[in-house]
Amino acid sequence: MQQNIIYQKEQITKGQSIFGRICSCLSFLKSKQHQQSQQKYQLGIDSPKSSFLGQRKLIVLDLDETLVHSQFQIINGYDFSIDIIVQGQLFKVYVTIRPGVYEFLEQLNEFYDIVFWTASLQEYADPVMDFIDPNNRAIGRMYRDSCTPLQIGLTKNLNKLGRDLKDIIIVDNSVLSFHLNPENGFQIKDFFFDKQDQELELNLPFFIWLSQLPDVRPVSNLYQQFKSTSSDVLNMRNANTINSQFQQNQQKFYNLSRSLSLQKARMMLSNQVIRTLTLSKEEEQDELDENKIREKLGLNKPKFDQEIQQKKQTEEDDKETYEMAN
Repeated sequence: MQQNIIYQKEQITKGQSIFGRICSCLSFLKSKQHQQSQQKYQLGIDSPKSSFLGQRKLIVLDLDETLVHSQFQIINGYDFSIDIIVQGQLFKVYVTIRPGVYEFLEQLNEFYDIVFWTASLQEYADPVMDFIDPNNRAIGRMYRDSCTPLQIGLTKNLNKLGRDLKDIIIVDNSVLSFHLNPENGFQIKDFFFDKQDQELELNLPFFIWLSQLPDVRPVSNLYQQFKSTSSDVLNMRNANTINSQFQQNQQKFYNLSRSLSLQKARMMLSNQVIRTLTLSKEEEQDELDENKIREKLGLNKPKFDQEIQQKKQTEEDDKETYEMAN
C-alpha cells in the first residue's frame, strides 16, 4: 500500500515506485531553492489572519491518511480525482475524503488557527487542500520541503511555526511526524476507504476542550484525562437516566395499581349495589307472590287466630248442647 501513497520516505528503496522516486528527486531539487526562505513558514509574518496569533491555540493537521486517502489506482467510491504534472509527466490521483472533514474544519476554526502540513508535494497537496477547505479556514499550508529529514524518515519540527509549543497541537496518523515534539502530538487512526469512519466527529469535543487549556501538553495524557472525565459524566448521566426511568416506571406502576384498585373497588361496590337491589326486588316479588297465594287459598289469617276461632266455636256448641239437655 505504501507504494500507492503520494508521499514517501526521503530515502529511495528498491521497492519504491517510479512516482515516489520522482517525488524524492524533485523534492531534493526544490529544497535547495528554499534553503534561504525557511522564514516564510514562520506563521504570522505573511498570514492574512496574523491578527489572531497569540490569542488562540494552533492546530496542525496532516493530510494523507488523516483527512484524505489518495492513490493512483481508481478507488470505488472515491470523492474526486486530480491531475498533477511532475517533470512533464501527467499523473491522475484518486482521492477519498474522510467523513466529517468539512464540519470538522468549520468547528475547529471557531477555536483554533488551522495549518495544513503534509509530507507530500505541493503540486499534489494544493488542489486537495483547495477541495477540502473551500472557505480557506486554514491560515497556512506547509509541504514536504518544510519537513525535517531523519534517518527514520521525514518529521515535522513544530519549532518552525514560531509559536510557543504549549499552544500547538499536531494531529497526524504517524507518530514519526511529531518525533521531535512528542508531547504535542495526537495520533489519529489511519483512514483509507471506510465511509462509516467517525474519528473526526468523535475527537472534535476533545480538541475543543483542549483549546481552552493554558498548556496543551502532554496531549496524550490530557486525552486520557478527558476520556475518563467524559466517561464519568456519561455514567452519571446514564445513572440519572436509569434512576429517572425507574422513578417514572415506579410512578406509572403506582398510578396503574391505584387505578386498578379504584376500578376493583368500584366494581365490588357496583356488584354489591346490584346484588342488593336484585335481592330486594326478588324478596319483594316473593312476598308479593305469597300474599296473592294466601289470599286465594284463604290463608291470609294467621294460624293462631284460626285456633282461637275453632275453640270459641267448640265452646258455643258445648253450651248449646248443655242448655238443650236441661
